[in-house]
Amino acid sequence: MYYYKVIGYGSCPWCQRANSLLLQEKLPFVASWIENSWALVHHYKTNYGMDTVPVVLKIDFETGEEHVIGGFTDLKEYIDQGLHQESDKETD
Repeated sequence: MYYYKVIGYGSCPWCQRANSLLLQEKLPFVASWIENSWALVHHYKTNYGMDTVPVVLKIDFETGEEHVIGGFTDLKEYIDQGLHQESDKETD
C-alpha cells in the first residue's frame, strides 16, 4: 500500500491544491505544514531536489521507500495519466 505526503506551508495555494486533489481522488495522504522556518522549508526542498513547494512524495507503507512525485503540476499529471491507479491498489 502507498500513501502520499505533501510538504509545504499553510498559506501556499499550490500546497492547498495538492491536498484538495488528493482528497478529491480519495487517495491516502499526510500533509506536513512547515510554519515559521524558511530554513526547514529550504532543507526539504534541497533534500528532495525541488525548487518550490509543495513537495509531493509517494511512500510505500511497508518499506518506507519514498518516490518524489514533484509539485502540484506533477501530481496532477501523475493522476491524469492514471499512474496512481496501477500502483496504489491495496494488496490483500
